[in-house]
Amino acid sequence: MPKTSNKLTASILKSMKIGQSVYGSNLRATKNKYGTTFYASFTLNGKRYQEKIANSGKINLSEAIQAANLLRTQKERDLNLYAKNQNRTEPFLNEVASIYLKHLEIHQGKNLKKKEQHLRIHILPYLGQYKIKDLHNGLINGFRANLLSKKGISHSTVNRNLSMLNHLCKFAIEEGFISSAPFKVKQYQEDYHGRDRIWPNEKMKLFEAAKNGKHHPMLYLFLLIGFGTGMRHKEILTMKWEAINWRNETVFLPVAKSGKRHQPLPSLVIKELQSISKTIGKNEGYVFAADTKTGHINDFSRQFKKLCDSCGLERIYTPHFMRHTKVTELVEAGYPDNIIKEITGHRTSVMIAHYSHLRGSSAVKSALDAWNPLTS
Repeated sequence: MPKTSNKLTASILKSMKIGQSVYGSNLRATKNKYGTTFYASFTLNGKRYQEKIANSGKINLSEAIQAANLLRTQKERDLNLYAKNQNRTEPFLNEVASIYLKHLEIHQGKNLKKKEQHLRIHILPYLGQYKIKDLHNGLINGFRANLLSKKGISHSTVNRNLSMLNHLCKFAIEEGFISSAPFKVKQYQEDYHGRDRIWPNEKMKLFEAAKNGKHHPMLYLFLLIGFGTGMRHKEILTMKWEAINWRNETVFLPVAKSGKRHQPLPSLVIKELQSISKTIGKNEGYVFAADTKTGHINDFSRQFKKLCDSCGLERIYTPHFMRHTKVTELVEAGYPDNIIKEITGHRTSVMIAHYSHLRGSSAVKSALDAWNPLTS
């Protein structure tokens, strides 16, 4: 491809022939049959950087030069963040957050979307302009108070944001941006003992309403799987027909919060799946297939809320309450942790321990009721 090093001007761009490239102002302009494509093009510390900016139909020369200069400035700062001398740049929290999210994306880190939301919506607007080394307990407490002042923000949401900040600090230490955490703030003690369940009479109403034909046709199956296994919302919606082992009555979940696993399914769920498979004539693809970018239903929260509302329940639950309900029932029935973990997919007993106050409650009640001062 012919190249020239003339100064980039509008007149030069017009005179360029197809296949010709011109360099200047940290920019490369290449002529093709569709117009001109602009690339950022510069060398830093002996390394050449080339990155597409846009086509001439979307951006003019001045805007392309401005974008290329901005990209060079950003690259220079990124290099200075990792410099091994006294000129090393001290990063702001928003810079560390950007590097952290890229790290998660490259290494397929967990909950990337949720973490990006916490940063974008809550953390960076309040703390992003501070250098990470300058964060201190006073600032973090101010951030916490600011969150709690917003309508609808719970202690658990605040805890998730504080946890996100702790992850950022650990990452900054690993990357050498800081030597130690500049703050230490305790999270709120959440009242796990108050975790709600969906009671049997409420469950019955939900099942009956889901079968009456007024709601989404797959909602009944969604309830069967959720209440029967305690599977997470997304795990249910991403089930595939070919992943079901009909003989062993399990479904393979290649992507799950606690890692891939073979999820046991109740016989009642298996029978319903077999009936649906026979009716629709499908044995491959997503069980909850839909005309979406992912190929499956992405969220059943709205339908679940409408179902609760139609049943006249005092509280409008979310699908995750099916998981709370299943764990609660298993703990109350006295099943050991290893059995519960196999059913619900918990990796450790830590989360199950939050329900431990329920274990043995029936036995305690029996022991109390057995006491009679008139016969002892």
